[in-house]
Amino acid sequence: MSHPTSLWRRVALASAVLLLAAVATAAPRTVLRLHLDGAVSEAPSDDGQLMAALFGGKVQNFHGLIEKIGKAAKDPEVAGIMMIIEAPQLGFAQTQELHRTLREFRKSGKPVHAYLESATNIPYLLACAADHITIADHGDVWVAGLHAEQSFYKGMFEKIGVVADMMHCGDFKTALEPFTRSTPSAENQEMTNWLLDSLYEQMVRMIAEGRGIAVADAKAAIDTAPQPAEEAVRLKLVDAVDSYAGFQTMIEKHYGADLRIIKKYPAEDSLDLDLSNPFAMLQKLSELMEPKEERSGAGIALIYVEGAIMTGRSSEGGFGGAMVGSSTVRHALESALADDKIKAVVLRIDSPGGSALASDIMWTAATRLARAKPLIVSQGNVAASGGYYASIAADTIFAEPTTITGSIGVVGGKLVWKDLWESHIGITTHEYDRGRRAGMMSLNRAWNDEERGAIRKLLDDVYVQFKDRVTTSRGKRIKGDLEALAGGRVYTGAQALEIGLVDRLGGLRDAINLAAEKAGIKGDPIVRVLPKKPEPMEMLLRLFGEEGKDEWDFIRPGSASVSLHGGRTARDELTQMIEGVVGARAPAALRSKLAGLRDLITLHTEGVSCVMPLYLTFR
Repeated sequence: MSHPTSLWRRVALASAVLLLAAVATAAPRTVLRLHLDGAVSEAPSDDGQLMAALFGGKVQNFHGLIEKIGKAAKDPEVAGIMMIIEAPQLGFAQTQELHRTLREFRKSGKPVHAYLESATNIPYLLACAADHITIADHGDVWVAGLHAEQSFYKGMFEKIGVVADMMHCGDFKTALEPFTRSTPSAENQEMTNWLLDSLYEQMVRMIAEGRGIAVADAKAAIDTAPQPAEEAVRLKLVDAVDSYAGFQTMIEKHYGADLRIIKKYPAEDSLDLDLSNPFAMLQKLSELMEPKEERSGAGIALIYVEGAIMTGRSSEGGFGGAMVGSSTVRHALESALADDKIKAVVLRIDSPGGSALASDIMWTAATRLARAKPLIVSQGNVAASGGYYASIAADTIFAEPTTITGSIGVVGGKLVWKDLWESHIGITTHEYDRGRRAGMMSLNRAWNDEERGAIRKLLDDVYVQFKDRVTTSRGKRIKGDLEALAGGRVYTGAQALEIGLVDRLGGLRDAINLAAEKAGIKGDPIVRVLPKKPEPMEMLLRLFGEEGKDEWDFIRPGSASVSLHGGRTARDELTQMIEGVVGARAPAALRSKLAGLRDLITLHTEGVSCVMPLYLTFR
């Protein structure tokens, strides 16, 4: 019989051998690579993803990006994140939420490493969420603060013979000033300055907290920008200066040379098209034709209000940006209300406003839903004017500190082109009317006194209605006299929280979590985006004239949500797909100018608009 001591030695030796074998055969450590560059859409777009795969580039989805990081934090196989940050097209509020999500990821004990070739505002604020920042040799940190511009067109209009006949409700509702003035009004300047003060404070705080430096040092770095790479290291703005090969060596040293880097996570979310292999391409297209399986059980609906608000159907792209249609959103809200599997709804709003009528249609549908199910709003970069109008029916409104919101006010007007046509181009027009006000929206003349009075009454009525909707929905949560907070005044999310226009500071994940809590859903909730995208087979059926579901079909209680295509043709779909991808790549300055023209179209078609008074672009 063996001695007990000898037996224990054998057991210990065997255990050590097994441990060494396990270590030798252990899988390499996995690192998630995030490449942040180019277009980032709010709503998921299979169309945009497919077109990007076919023609190059990519269109990332913001919610998918946030969820990816959250899942990776809980995944024991993911050891950390490496970020390559180039020029992501993100707004300030999106940047703030992504920055916070990355810092929350680090709380799981997993590091984040960032690589920059150069750093302007948005890329640098994202990098500040990392444990370690490497900047390329001869790169620089060009974070010089916030610069905002407003263009005024009155002088140009005078030169070409165009007259802007505009009106507004609220001293701070300055949306149409660019067409009637050469310089901003005192109210416009006051409002722009308080917005920039709040945004600048948030920016400085993100840098100081992210880099572990004093607020005064962060401000000094901004005021002395740009800093070459070596100076940025001295100021603790970055940690190292190196080539990408050097960054790669550092990553391998930290995780081990056999590390596994994954670019697609989770794997089922990826869309790969190998254009060099026609059989592989046919197989992928065949997979796309198969209906997608959904997780069963109770869940939360996620409905997007993204882009300028118009009546009718939503449109994903175009050079002027996305447009959200009241018919599409109304139908999505009604579908969520009727669907027994939907226990709560999150409305994600990223919109500067638009049509007053469309905004009210969405408010009405949202209010009806909120009486039966929890409704939570998550405001993105902008939720102003009509975007704020669509928010107020919610139980709780989340905003980022840098979200642009408020702007409770109304504008109306038109451009008169007669002198341009006749004096400068040589086109003359003769008009015929039946009815005293038939030509009221004619672009050949300004309003007479009677017509102006009618438009003024319409504006006043819509303004009173807007304020009444706010009072009905927000009630005692509004701090102070509403008129003193309205009048077109625009606020950041941090300012809006202080006066009761929003309820909490936070992002899309916070809104989803609260919706799940209010609905009594445990664990990770099932999130269903509404309206559903049509399956590829449905799209093909359109080629043969097959009728499908649209926004005007009746919805009966207890019915499940359905996909919509509204009788659109395959050519319509292709055009929208191309516009969405090309539009996402248009320069920001061009997109802002086209957005202004889109606002004029809204005025011409409806006469009254709820649109925010200024477009700010932050570089």
